Amino acid sequence: MILKKIKQLSYFISFKVKNIFNRKYRKPLLAGIKITTKCNMKCIHCPFWRDNSSFYMSWDTFQETVVTLYDNGVRILVIEGGEPMLWNDEKYKKDISDAIEFAKKYFFYTAITTNGSINFNNINPDIIFISIESASESYSDIRGDFLESVLSNIKNAKNKKIIINITINSVTYKDVVSTIRALNESVYGFTLQFFYPYQGLADLRLSATRKKNILDDIIELKKQGFKILDSYDALRKMPDNSWRCDDFLVSSVEADGKITNGCYLKNRAVQISCKDCGFFAHCELSLAFQLHPGALCAAKKIFMD
Repeated sequence: MILKKIKQLSYFISFKVKNIFNRKYRKPLLAGIKITTKCNMKCIHCPFWRDNSSFYMSWDTFQETVVTLYDNGVRILVIEGGEPMLWNDEKYKKDISDAIEFAKKYFFYTAITTNGSINFNNINPDIIFISIESASESYSDIRGDFLESVLSNIKNAKNKKIIINITINSVTYKDVVSTIRALNESVYGFTLQFFYPYQGLADLRLSATRKKNILDDIIELKKQGFKILDSYDALRKMPDNSWRCDDFLVSSVEADGKITNGCYLKNRAVQISCKDCGFFAHCELSLAFQLHPGALCAAKKIFMD
């Protein structure tokens, strides 16, 4: 285990040093792969379940894409959807557990992002990210009547590295602090992001002032020892997006296998609005690459601990 961590750390140090001297080494480190657009929820803030063009990535495409991402420099993979727990390949009789195990052969860390409503005890990723906006009745205003099953699955989970990812929006923003308080002892930690206004969706944006007020409250929780994994750097910079985005660090893959390097919104938003960016993951990754100590600690806590 120690040798494995040394190898990983050496890769990241080498990656940074090479980038200082030559821009040709600017390759992605993290990729998100939409293994399916199919979902059992119809969340009002999500555009992806509305896409009927490609429901499932084939097993062949998944394997080829994993190898390509690895060859391109990616060392952290997040399998997402839609709802990835629904993915399967009937031809080869493969399900999401097979996809995760295949990916783990290549990447330092393999994570999955799920809505948590489907029992996930049969999968073994390095991290399970569960999307929850509220642990109260307003959850259903965003996601429907699934909260009880989600909380039950968290309570009975075998995988101990469960991270709740909270998308802060104008419907549930008042519940963020209470949600963290309610779930703090049940999970490994919390990460955050802000709603992004995709075309055709209800506008659930918050003002920069309201964002700051909410994050000030979250900073206080972090100081008190609550398991907020985002760094103080990101928590202070995200309200007005006062950070430099190194978007080359990220790749995104659609369910048809198309790979896009750069901003998560490329080919997903009609017009990208950087001032409305709510993607803490991009912020943290950029700050870590820029050697901000807090972001480096956050990366270690999320992935290496």
